Amino acid sequence: MFCMLTANLFYACEENSPIDNEQYIKQIYIVGADKVVRAIDVKYGDSQNPQSDTYIAIGTGGSLNVDKDVNVTLASNDQTIDWYNKKYMLDSPVRYQKLNDDFYNIPSWSTVIKAGDVYGRFPITINTSSLNCDSLYALTFKIASVSAYQKRDQDTVLIMNINMVNDYSGTYQMTATKYILDANGNETAPTSINVARTLKAVDKETVRFFNETVNETTSSYQTSDAYFNAIDNNCVVFTRESNGQFTAKGWNNLGVVSEEVRYTENQFQFSYSYVSGSTTFRLKGKLVK
Repeated sequence: MFCMLTANLFYACEENSPIDNEQYIKQIYIVGADKVVRAIDVKYGDSQNPQSDTYIAIGTGGSLNVDKDVNVTLASNDQTIDWYNKKYMLDSPVRYQKLNDDFYNIPSWSTVIKAGDVYGRFPITINTSSLNCDSLYALTFKIASVSAYQKRDQDTVLIMNINMVNDYSGTYQMTATKYILDANGNETAPTSINVARTLKAVDKETVRFFNETVNETTSSYQTSDAYFNAIDNNCVVFTRESNGQFTAKGWNNLGVVSEEVRYTENQFQFSYSYVSGSTTFRLKGKLVK
């Protein structure tokens, strides 16, 4: 008798298990819209193939996957860019700007979250030719309608920041030695440098970074002119040439002589010289991703 009661109890528990039913309101949302801005990596193309494909994700909330296909239609909401700049970017030397219509293509403003899936993709193609690495390009999206369930009422608009990248860009740790070169080119007065450096993609084959330990964060500069002057006067670029070898040069005003730049397995080994004031320096070391 006890066994029968126990069996019936377990059967009843299984039959009415709460995990078999949806525990929350099923909502459809744009992934990242809760933060308003989401950076999406987009790879630079070349002159022959400047197009780069990317996407944003449409998610489904709740404790269970959707049990039917959900058609989701999106729309733009570009006034959000101006609102965000005025609210959060007034002190920034660079602000978000809408990507020109000529530089992107959206095949369809509708997508489908398939039954049983958690996410759906909304594809976008970016024309990377002539995109400036120092601009904050953005596209905006909001959910216009859904065929089932309901769209989220809060956190509804996403500003997609187009973060241009290539095979060599990213965050690196620089460990190097800085020398003063005497009149005969001898290395003197060595100084150790250990600092994180962001290598920013400039195009498909080029990355740029701040020399030595010059501050690279935009928040360290009070005006746009100060920030871009720092770039012009202190930045170095590594470029992969057509022969597969890398060279170093100054971005604009920094005179750099390339001596050795090698890239293997997410690591640059380098040596280059540059002039600051009336003194010639040499920086030798490595950048590890």
